[in-house]
Amino acid sequence: MNNNLVEQARHSIHRVHELIQQVFTDADGTGEAALEPLMAVFAEHFSMVTTSAVVIGREQVEQLFSGAVGARKGLEIVIEDLHAVWQEGNTVALRYKETHRLDELETSRVSVAIVRLHHHDVQWLYLHETPISVEQPA
Repeated sequence: MNNNLVEQARHSIHRVHELIQQVFTDADGTGEAALEPLMAVFAEHFSMVTTSAVVIGREQVEQLFSGAVGARKGLEIVIEDLHAVWQEGNTVALRYKETHRLDELETSRVSVAIVRLHHHDVQWLYLHETPISVEQPA
């Protein structure tokens, strides 16, 4: 795998989640300003499978974020176990664990993002999120 492309893709995963956290928390009143750079990352025909197994497109993602500015004050998003799992040309698939912490609640998911890189521009083509269920004591 081309290490430079993989590093750019890895950086994009972290940057996108920083922007998402900024939108949700509206820290310092910058949530609204984060929408434009966040949405610029998603390709025109971007689609994703949510943790509820619903397939949504770019327009629905934009509506979700636009309506969520400041909705989750105190949210922390942590990205771990980030690995490139496939590359062909300038397209890379990355798998990572994403954890959301808010108050005393923590939820995690394993996600796979497919991104295309062109020079220093990264476009997200597809995202698939799988929730990690926590076993409850019997």
